[in-house]
Amino acid sequence: MIPFNVGGAALVALIASGVLATSSNAAPPPGAAEYASSWAEFQALRAKAHGGQKKAFADLPDWSGIWEREVIPGYPFDPNQPKGGPATAVLTPEFQARYEKKVADAKRGVEWDNLSYCLPAGMPRWLTEPRLREFIVRPETVWLTTEQQSEVRRVYTDGRGHVPDDEAFPLWEGDSIGFWDGDTLVVHTKNMRAGQYQRRQPDYTDQVSTVERIRKIDAQTIEDIVTVYDPPALVKPWRVVNHYIKVDEGAQKDLRINMWSCNENNNVVKDESGTTNFILPGEAGYKNPSTLGRPPVQ
Repeated sequence: MIPFNVGGAALVALIASGVLATSSNAAPPPGAAEYASSWAEFQALRAKAHGGQKKAFADLPDWSGIWEREVIPGYPFDPNQPKGGPATAVLTPEFQARYEKKVADAKRGVEWDNLSYCLPAGMPRWLTEPRLREFIVRPETVWLTTEQQSEVRRVYTDGRGHVPDDEAFPLWEGDSIGFWDGDTLVVHTKNMRAGQYQRRQPDYTDQVSTVERIRKIDAQTIEDIVTVYDPPALVKPWRVVNHYIKVDEGAQKDLRINMWSCNENNNVVKDESGTTNFILPGEAGYKNPSTLGRPPVQ
């Protein structure tokens, strides 16, 4: 592990020793080193920040309010994906073939999303979902929450490391640790479950990991620069920039983010062809939304 107080000179030594790679498989920001892994990138960013800053409540940025991801038709993982074009990830042959089949199947009406089982989106798909969000900032942890399935990501900023590998297993939101570099929250997430970035988007494996740099760039916008590493699925890391827009203050006054479970009135099923279908009123198994919350009839 790189010590928290490693400075710029040490980074040069890290690059020379191979902890940081210089292969062409990464897509770093201009002027940055290229990294062999998400952990190497996270460590380099932490070294550049001299270990990060411990913050008291008074020093924390104000991320209060209710937010939502900028509206992008189709919810692509990369907001810069050309309209009607393919995902911008550079995929391995296996995952490119899987992606192309998924898109072709969807065009002929065969499409299924595990969200229809009322399962969580999970990270990193969590980043793309259109539901309301809150960012709850404390000195020792940051909670990144979304209304959908009440999904919460906890980013520990108290100096702890990841769960040891021999105790870790894939989780919907993964295991996240981070540090503050000024008003930017730098986050490393690993131990996520396999999934898809979004409908009609590529798949990722349970080897996926991410580095995020999250900051409030103006009063109405939180920016999240995300780099995804997933060697079985990605030829090179996938870097995208997401923006979360603050909901109008007047509308916020009466908004509530409630816990809900879609399983209570879910009438979506997967049929024999592998696509989405619906249980209609009068059919066996139909759940009447108008009775939601009422006790069952005895």
